[in-house]
Amino acid sequence: MQFIFKDQITDKLLFVIQRVELALKRTSDVADCDDLLRTPEGVDLFDATCMRIQTIGETLKQIDTETKEKLLVYYPGIPWRKIFAMRNIISHEYLSVDPEIITDIVKHNLSPLLVVLYRIQDDLNAGKHDAIFG
Repeated sequence: MQFIFKDQITDKLLFVIQRVELALKRTSDVADCDDLLRTPEGVDLFDATCMRIQTIGETLKQIDTETKEKLLVYYPGIPWRKIFAMRNIISHEYLSVDPEIITDIVKHNLSPLLVVLYRIQDDLNAGKHDAIFG
């Protein structure tokens, strides 16, 4: 039997929180997808943002797998499968990445995700899901 170590999950969760916070901070002046495509600096920001979204998706998928899908399920307000799917698109189909979708994710999805990530962090710290780590 493989044990799930709570501290490893909380470390990964903190990593995701930091990536979401950074993505939000770095894209705070982005009004639309043209801001990510108009200049070389914008394209660099687009690339960096895609990498952060990919890393967020990858790490959340690891958390889901390592907790045997028993943690994220408690937070159904987030489309976890869509996050994992976007990670796959960015990783394996980069030419299919739509700048409008990335902009939409940044403007509308990362902030609500961050709120839930903080809640998961608080719940883990309070021992709410300790049974998962048996």
